[in-house]
Order: sequence, then C-alpha cells, then structure tokens
Amino acid sequence: MWFRYFLGFAVTITIDVDAIEVFPDIFHIQRLQRATHLIGTASHWSLAVGLIPVPFLDAAALATIQSKLLMNLSGLYGEKVKKELASSVISVVLGTLIPLGVTKSAIGLTAKFLPGAGSIIGSISMATMGATATKVIGKVFVRHFENGGTLTRLSESTLKAELREEFMKAKYKV
Repeated sequence: MWFRYFLGFAVTITIDVDAIEVFPDIFHIQRLQRATHLIGTASHWSLAVGLIPVPFLDAAALATIQSKLLMNLSGLYGEKVKKELASSVISVVLGTLIPLGVTKSAIGLTAKFLPGAGSIIGSISMATMGATATKVIGKVFVRHFENGGTLTRLSESTLKAELREEFMKAKYKV
C-alpha cells in the first residue's frame, strides 16, 4: 500500500495481489525477458573482459561478472544472495566448466604470455570461452530458478551435470 497526494489529499492506492494471479503469464514472460537481458549483458561484458591482455586479470574479472550475474538472477527470482555465496557457487561452476574447455583455456592463457600475435590469439580464445561459459551459467541457473530452486537448495551433482550438458551444446555452436 502506498500514498499519493492529489490536490492536497492523501489518496490510498492498493495493489490487488489477486490480480497478479490472473495474469501470471505476463509476469512470467517479463521475468524471462529480464533474465535473458541480464545474461546477454553479462556475456557481452565477459567477451570484453576476455580481451584484457594481462594473464589472470581477465579470469578474475570474469569470475566477478559471473558472480554478479548470479546475484542479479537470484534477486530477479526473489532470493537475496550475499556476494560470498555467489562467489563460492561460481568457483564450483568454473571448476566444472574449465576442464571442459581446457584446450581453449590453456591456449588462451599460455598465448597471452607471448608478445604480439600470442596475445591476440590468447585474448580471442579467452573472450569466446568466457562469453560461452557466462551464457551457459545464466541459462542453467534460470532453469534452476524457474523450477523453484534457490542457491541455498542447490544440488552440486545436478548442477555439474547440467553445466556439462549445456556447455557441450554451446561449445559446438560457437
């Protein structure tokens, strides 16, 4: 309930909670659109961060972007998450995804130590790997939240299996 002043009088406006139940599809669609936008924005930032020519700085920035994505998605689905929890979940996620893209990650990280062309190859490799991983993380967590899951009720084994499956699908699309 909130108040708005109209011609000097306080007018009470109430929101009919039952009306929200009449149009659940509209709110559901808007939430999915917002989630898609959050994932897209984070993927673009991950792509940009991957282009940082300094080894390990790009990985730290990528983990920060992915933690922020997880916090934003959790907030969208009504769960307030502390940064520490999001960071620990992202470390589990990255521990699952890095071995799947180990060749691309290793080439990217190693190549960044080489001046000139190595730095360019490494940056492109890390950028595509980071953007793909961020998109996969977002997709898996949106599905988890849509099914009523929360970060506090998260099955690590199920999460790892879904991440592997989605990453393998996405890997061949890039």
